[in-house]
Amino acid sequence: MDVIPLPNNEVPRDTSRIFDLSIDPLVRLRTIEAGEFEDIVCQWASGYLSKCENYKNIVQIGGSKDSGRDIVAYLDESLQQFDIFQCKRYKEPLTPSTYLSEFGKLCYYTMIGKYNMPRKYFIVASNGIGQDLRELVEHPQKINTQLIMNWDKYCKPKKKIIAEGVLLSDELKEYILKFDFSIVSEVSPQSLLEQFATTVWYKYHFGGGIHQRSRMQKPQEELKIEEVKMEYINQLMKVYSNHENRNIEEIENLKTIKKLYRHFMRQRESFYNACALKRFARDEFINDEVYEDLKNQIYHGVVNICESSFEDDLKRVDETIERAQILPIQVTELNDISILEKSGICHDLVNDKELRWIEDDKEESDI
Repeated sequence: MDVIPLPNNEVPRDTSRIFDLSIDPLVRLRTIEAGEFEDIVCQWASGYLSKCENYKNIVQIGGSKDSGRDIVAYLDESLQQFDIFQCKRYKEPLTPSTYLSEFGKLCYYTMIGKYNMPRKYFIVASNGIGQDLRELVEHPQKINTQLIMNWDKYCKPKKKIIAEGVLLSDELKEYILKFDFSIVSEVSPQSLLEQFATTVWYKYHFGGGIHQRSRMQKPQEELKIEEVKMEYINQLMKVYSNHENRNIEEIENLKTIKKLYRHFMRQRESFYNACALKRFARDEFINDEVYEDLKNQIYHGVVNICESSFEDDLKRVDETIERAQILPIQVTELNDISILEKSGICHDLVNDKELRWIEDDKEESDI
């Protein structure tokens, strides 16, 4: 048995399902391949269970000898109190004949002290549980007698537990009779989908598109201290200083030159839109990869303009941004990219020092 921290799931390379609405998610869950169901379960645990306040840690129990514990959600730092999520992908709803052996594992391994009695035990199945198994779950005292009656048929042959199989000894029988199966319940396929839909992973498997981007408000006129220190602000102020042939260090001084101040406020608005797009992409697509791909496309579309010779650096800014605005960029994962977002990404590139509106004297001397 291997205890595996939930994987840092990689972004699926197949994005073709993101906007697909052709198959009902519940129908798709029922027919999904085993490997993808395992991915979904891990992503559900990582994206949903790990955010439940009760759980201190979530792990996947790997290997064929998982002891009847696919996913364990620990309730305290001692790792002695936990919930078990046992996940099954079957073409049909689970029946007592397909699941009694799992109850057998639960009883056997807790009896021998391999792990403690869980607080809760959840069945997570791609096709849910059938009526006969549901009747047992709804009347948990029936599980005890059914498990004993059918032990030799469903549990004894399980040689993955121990090589010679598991005999129903008097000790084990007594343990099963007293076992509290009221801890057992189901995460229905509907609940699994509802919970999974709150994660960024859902769209890659079941489609439905992405959330609508909220409308970005114009930034407040007064800059916060953090923004004043940003590189894109520093670069713009140097551009304005060169344009005016005088040193403009303070925003208050720039306000006296109304045309330049309006220009400055437009650049701030576009930068804020780019930052909002970056946050949106990160929230929707797990990491910054989608935004960084867009940013890289903008870079290669404008860098030759930006690095051309200009008598006035303000003209460099304007022509670079104008080029960005007309770039025919397509990003599969995102809807249309607005002019403000394209413009703002230029300033984000400047902020990261990938583009320069004007070279600093120190940087020039270092070359």
